[in-house]
Amino acid sequence: MLNKENKFLLNRHFIIPCKCSDIFEFIMPNENDKISKMNGLDLQNLLILIDDYKIKLRDELNIEKDITFGLELEFENAKKSKIKKQLDENLLSNEWILKQELTLKNGAEINSPILTDNKKNWEDLNLICSILNNLSSIKKKSGGHIHVGAQTLGSNVDSWVNFLKLWAVYENIIFRFSYGDFLTFRPNIMKFAKPISENFWIDSYDLKSSKESLDSYILKNNCEKYQAVNFCNVKKDMYDYFHIENTIEFRCPNGTLNPIIWQNNVNFFIKLLTYCKGSDFDNEIIDKRHEINLDIYNNLELYNEIYLNQALELCDLIFTNNTDKVYFLKQYLKSFKISEKHKHYLKNSKITKSKKITK
Repeated sequence: MLNKENKFLLNRHFIIPCKCSDIFEFIMPNENDKISKMNGLDLQNLLILIDDYKIKLRDELNIEKDITFGLELEFENAKKSKIKKQLDENLLSNEWILKQELTLKNGAEINSPILTDNKKNWEDLNLICSILNNLSSIKKKSGGHIHVGAQTLGSNVDSWVNFLKLWAVYENIIFRFSYGDFLTFRPNIMKFAKPISENFWIDSYDLKSSKESLDSYILKNNCEKYQAVNFCNVKKDMYDYFHIENTIEFRCPNGTLNPIIWQNNVNFFIKLLTYCKGSDFDNEIIDKRHEINLDIYNNLELYNEIYLNQALELCDLIFTNNTDKVYFLKQYLKSFKISEKHKHYLKNSKITKSKKITK
């Protein structure tokens, strides 16, 4: 069921269906419709079209070329020698590095090179995932960490304040989205990527009121690795500059060998960071949402629920085109399925449409 904050349920039987067979006939992909402001009938039709739609691997995400990111693909039951051979044969082993992962059963991980948004990198990721799908598996404990260059947020304290506030009030939405094609969080998430909404809200006010400098805040958090957002790698005095180790790490995503989920996660976290740098950051909406969400903070069981109005709100804040919004909502809503108390670590297979490897 949808959370009580939503005004209606998705019901195909009691509404007039739209005449469009494709979602991007109903809304134009490159326009920026305010989905949170849609009337009830249009919104229900949109949600039905989203439910029927499967997201695909895109050639590019329209991310600025000076924004860098890196991926840590964790997996289990790894046939490491065969994986290594496949990486060598496809000329990938010098950049996509295979490592052992001791926290997983017969575990391993592949660390990507420094990546930017281009077709070649996404094709390489697709090939990596194809290899791993044949020679390993994702189980309950696998994570999918994403590093984004700290220069994406930069040195402006207001950008960091905005990021802390935005994460704090939408952490429940971010977590459910980051579960990918799974319906709930991995069982060890509290050990390796705990929620941080309450702390981030307090930190945002400390930074804004100049109780501490950005440098001292980063230094204070250098020992807090095992939380949803990790600042341990952020380099003091280098916020505006690229450096291989100067990254903000997002640790909450579940593990996946689906390149479409990986790409969608990267797009979300980067667009979230870039919104926090913009002059159109909406403090009024964020402050109102904080008052609504006080009873949700840090409660993983409540993070499993669907908060439709809030998700639409975040969607309209950080994305500037309808394609990004549809891709985000498809992964967040997961066909409106909810896992009760994470009894079953189940997948929703209706989210993505795979792209065949042609190499």
